[in-house]
Amino acid sequence: MKRVVIVGGGVIGLWCAVRLRQGGAHVTLVESEPEHPTPFGPTASAAAAGMLAPIPDEPSPHDALALASFDLWKQRSNGAEWADGVRFDGAVIASRDATSAEALRANAARLGRKASPLSQAQMRKVSPFATKLDHATFVADEGVADPLRVMTGLAMQARALGALIDYDTEIANVTASAALTHEGRVYEADEILLAPGAWASERLTATAPALALVRPGKGCLVQVTPPGELGATLRAPGFYVVRRREDFVLGSTLESDRYDRRADPAVTEKLLAEANALLGGELQADEKAWAGIRPMSPDGWPMIGPSGDVLIAAGHSRNGWLLAPITAEIISAYVFGGEIAPEWAALSPERFKTS
Repeated sequence: MKRVVIVGGGVIGLWCAVRLRQGGAHVTLVESEPEHPTPFGPTASAAAAGMLAPIPDEPSPHDALALASFDLWKQRSNGAEWADGVRFDGAVIASRDATSAEALRANAARLGRKASPLSQAQMRKVSPFATKLDHATFVADEGVADPLRVMTGLAMQARALGALIDYDTEIANVTASAALTHEGRVYEADEILLAPGAWASERLTATAPALALVRPGKGCLVQVTPPGELGATLRAPGFYVVRRREDFVLGSTLESDRYDRRADPAVTEKLLAEANALLGGELQADEKAWAGIRPMSPDGWPMIGPSGDVLIAAGHSRNGWLLAPITAEIISAYVFGGEIAPEWAALSPERFKTS
């Protein structure tokens, strides 16, 4: 039985723990933060909105992979401990102009997914906003995961499968076959997987050099109250509004190379103003706002695979929640010696090596 130690208990690490246990590995996950996550802590997964948005406005080389990951969310949610934390209500996307809207619909059609223009009358059936939105499209294949509920549920699922999870445990150093804590505890393994978000230490980076490419990207979110029941996510240039399990969230900003987790009132007020400029002032901000630190890769797509003597799953940028299931599939293939499909190999950290 393969022994795997996972360093990092965000959504990426948790999905990998579940998938590796299902594949028969002996899994230990080590997380430096407490067991019950909060959006005000350093874990990017807990601070995120939980967007599952696989269809971009324009084609990208990884479209098929993003859609495969979205489909895994739907398939694996059936009967899962976290099933009540995900929604698949689709999205209303308000494009800048007719050209952008047509490009979005053409890209969805290319991918075999449905994207339909929405009249104002149709808008009223899926959205509570009375403001007329020109160039609106309904995309069926979109959803949202409630971060705190789903992370808790994934931990429950991993443990039910037999994984060991040690919270409040800081890893000081790793080798090809062991992870060591500051207190001298040693976790031995056949494979080490590093999923540290934006918080890799110098020692971890020395072992897995590709982690040095990950930069912090600060993003602020605001809890809001829409004018009525919000089902489908609303996305527009510069913002989105999503319904989660128990709240509604307006997001999100991006400030590069920022590690501070304070939600700047000027930034959140500007975000709200931009949203209400389109929505006619229909959004009300609650008092709750926070910031998360995303792990940004150089091209915005994750690095999944070997780096140095270990495996990494890092740099998911704005798509950590969406790509968590496919990340776990790719890591599982590396651990068990499975075939690495070309679209998976394209996410190898090796792609950033220069000659």
